[in-house]
Amino acid sequence: MAVADRRPSVAPRIPFWRNVNTIGILAQVVFVAVILFGVVVLVTNTLNALGRANLPADFSWLGSRAGIPIAETPIPYTPNDPYWRALLIGFLNTLKIAGIGVVLASLIGIAVGVMRLASNWLVRSIATVYIELLRNIPLAVQIVFWYTAVLLPIPPRINNPVELPGGVYLSNVGLAFPFLYPTYRFGAWIPFLVVAVAAVVIGVLWRRRLARRSERPVRVWPLPLLAAVAIAGGGYYVASLDRTLPDGLAIDFTIDRGRGVVYRDVDGDGVRGPRDPVMPFASTIVRIAEAELTASTQNITESGGVVRSTFRFPMILGRDVEQAVVAFGDPDEAAERGLEIHFTRFPSRGVVFVDRDGDGAFTPGEEIDPATLTGFGGVRLVMTVFGYERHIVADRDGQVRTPAFSPSGTVRSAEVAPAENPFSVFGAAAATATRDDVVPLVADVELRPAGPLVLSRVHVPVSSYEGGMRLTVNYLALLLALVIYTSAFIGEIVRGGIQAVAKGQREAALALGLSASQTFSLVVFPQALRIVLPPVISQYLNLTKNSSLAPLAGYGELFVIATIVQNQTGASVPVALLLIASYLFISFAFAFVLNIVNDRLALVER
Repeated sequence: MAVADRRPSVAPRIPFWRNVNTIGILAQVVFVAVILFGVVVLVTNTLNALGRANLPADFSWLGSRAGIPIAETPIPYTPNDPYWRALLIGFLNTLKIAGIGVVLASLIGIAVGVMRLASNWLVRSIATVYIELLRNIPLAVQIVFWYTAVLLPIPPRINNPVELPGGVYLSNVGLAFPFLYPTYRFGAWIPFLVVAVAAVVIGVLWRRRLARRSERPVRVWPLPLLAAVAIAGGGYYVASLDRTLPDGLAIDFTIDRGRGVVYRDVDGDGVRGPRDPVMPFASTIVRIAEAELTASTQNITESGGVVRSTFRFPMILGRDVEQAVVAFGDPDEAAERGLEIHFTRFPSRGVVFVDRDGDGAFTPGEEIDPATLTGFGGVRLVMTVFGYERHIVADRDGQVRTPAFSPSGTVRSAEVAPAENPFSVFGAAAATATRDDVVPLVADVELRPAGPLVLSRVHVPVSSYEGGMRLTVNYLALLLALVIYTSAFIGEIVRGGIQAVAKGQREAALALGLSASQTFSLVVFPQALRIVLPPVISQYLNLTKNSSLAPLAGYGELFVIATIVQNQTGASVPVALLLIASYLFISFAFAFVLNIVNDRLALVER
């Protein structure tokens, strides 16, 4: 009887050159090898070319002195610092533009997008014109427009800033406003802040767990945030109880220059030395019993017009002095010419005029000299201040600035007292030191204890903002252009997202008795946000990368400073690699955070 062979048949082996899987793996290996070989060749040729041109191909130049002056520096910086610190300043300036720009562009874009769907024809038309106009104007043109046509020519000069509510000042130098800064007591507050943050995290997790267990809606955030505010506020009070000053805290103040430096006298010799560190954001009070300031009238062009016969002293506010008296430096000459003083902002600003109509008040046109058809230029005025007292917070470098006062009576003495030596190179001023009516210039500077934070207010001691937070015209022009340009795109994205929400959702909400505003905020917009967020992330990245157009506004962000570094060092390839790495880091950071938010907003599929 025959027995069947039940052994499984063995399939013939396919040669590797005919195996699809093997061929695919080999093809990928060959492709990667070719790419790596090309990269090696490219790098080798680049290094050889840089070597022949005697240009740096590594990053050893990062530690060399930069010598680059930068106007806006978020952290301490001088031209003597190395290149890596200058590039870090540029990177931080880019983040400063991107961070604030993203927030403002989002707020404006959402508002414009909602306006596009308004029932009011005028509101809807304004939003439509806004979007269609600004989206189609190149960003470079908008930056140049804001910088050269708006922010430079329209605001007044720094010695005549526009005073806005809240202590905010605007001029052709930029915008300045009060700001809170950390003091030497801030370290005592940090443990309480850490506990407050921990309380928020623990409270949110506990409230979410409570909501899951009870299967009822629970407000997660209010209670933890209230607890955090209470802990932080209590900690601030406790940290502020210690009213002692740090050991060795002193100030080196030169009254006739109006400059001082707050520092810690480490060696205790009473003299500021090179090893004595400065004390940033120290609170001081400067008191001067009596002093003088001088100014002369000018005919200037300001805010697109001509301002004639104007005088501008350093900014003195009414709360700074007990009394201020402004008079002509030469009263006899002023009386002979019939000159009088009209204040536009007592006691610092005003005009000199001739009361031709005899009404005892200033009338426009009386500041013009009929003989020359121009203003009364070169008329000297003297402001005498009594009881000057100003609270000044030192800046980041410990600097304290006041107007450069002169001893009271100096101008009067110089005019009435002849020089003892008529051929003296010092002229009449040489005799002023011996006059009895000159009041010595003495300043009393008091260092005051402070809490963890101190409010720094803006003042203009000479020709620049001091104190507070200062934003230059260059920064404002770039920020406005980026925000307005990007908000137009975000507005259109928001409009599309709202319209993508099913109409039945809105009708169901209205049927439940919700108002129109409740329907939008609780039903429509949360669903639209899921649709809107992915394309908005791309607009955030575009805003960040578009900040590389900063040279059009003269703002020192990363691309501008990197270009200067490249020109000075010749390290074009290393600088380009640093630029690429920096922008990739910013893009990945935005994408990482916002993708997490997008995942949290996404619908959970069953």
